[in-house]
Amino acid sequence: MRSLRPLAVALLAIPLFPLTELPGTSVAAQEEERTTVGGYGEVHYTNLSGAETPGSVNVARFVAYLAHSFNERLSLRSELEVEDAKIEGGEEGGEVSVEQVYLDYMLSPAATIRAGLVLPPVGIVNETHEPTTFNGVDRPGFDHDVIPTTWRDIGVGLVGSLPGGSGLSYRVYLLNGLVASGFSGEEGIREGRQEGSNATFANPSLTGRLEWTRPGLTVGGSFWYGGSAAQDPALGTGTFDNPVAVVSADARYDTGPFMFRGVVANVSISDAGAINQAYGGQVGSRIAGGYVEGAYNLLSALAPQSTQRLLGFVRYERYNTQAGVPDGLVRDDAFARRTTTFGLTYKPVYNVVFKGDYQLRRNRAGVGQDEQLALGVGYQF
Repeated sequence: MRSLRPLAVALLAIPLFPLTELPGTSVAAQEEERTTVGGYGEVHYTNLSGAETPGSVNVARFVAYLAHSFNERLSLRSELEVEDAKIEGGEEGGEVSVEQVYLDYMLSPAATIRAGLVLPPVGIVNETHEPTTFNGVDRPGFDHDVIPTTWRDIGVGLVGSLPGGSGLSYRVYLLNGLVASGFSGEEGIREGRQEGSNATFANPSLTGRLEWTRPGLTVGGSFWYGGSAAQDPALGTGTFDNPVAVVSADARYDTGPFMFRGVVANVSISDAGAINQAYGGQVGSRIAGGYVEGAYNLLSALAPQSTQRLLGFVRYERYNTQAGVPDGLVRDDAFARRTTTFGLTYKPVYNVVFKGDYQLRRNRAGVGQDEQLALGVGYQF
């Protein structure tokens, strides 16, 4: 299995630039360059019900987007993110990180080579996580503990849409893998992400998505598979040792004033027992769950001609980061979580949003449960 490593290195070294004039493309067209600047951001206010501490407010994210088209086939996309407003040495703060940076080289409308730091196409929110694209002040807890949004890794892949008006599109990547030493019982595989920082390619991974789109409807399926041993002798030194497999399915439906979305996912960690023995953790052998959400545009009844939107919504999440446990590990029912969120989303224009919601957070053990009021504003451009 180690023979995949030279292949991975070779793929990452593919030159993604035209050495001569592209077939069917004039020199003038190749020389047309343009740069695009954009971004998004959000500010959150949260207040735990019954808590003795006052509510808090936070600049959750500020993201600058920079894109450049070198010609009609070759382009760059990048995002730089600041979380929690500031970074200051020796004190608690957020982080500054490159969220995405990759080159696209279009072979045809059906196939574009993509290489760099990319978002694995798993679930709904990981690729589309701007604050104007989802209801609720913060992203669903499922997209933190099951699908570890925002998930990003380095590699190369192919993306495109199938010809003939089928509505089918695909994305498939060869990326660096996860690192099992970061797994935990509470947050699953989340801290096993390498996020493009000195990432080891000891365990490459494969990930992909097939998506079908029709007016108002999107249905997709995603997968991830790769090792996570990272050359730790306690876990193995093979390419796919300590494997992690993720499968997910999702759907979005927007019809008139109604909007619906739902997603389910299952994460299998084959050698969770070895991980816990090596690092003293509580990693489950299976993580599973999902959520469903419905929303209604109240302005469709109150002001039918308005282009603004006022969405009332409710979302129910149910997931367990110890849906399965290896031999010798006692299941912690506090990790079997249920969250009900209901609130309002007001969009005066499509790319600015004001939000408010209330969450009821419960678990099977009945410990550490709470309720939270949240308010937020967000934008993208």
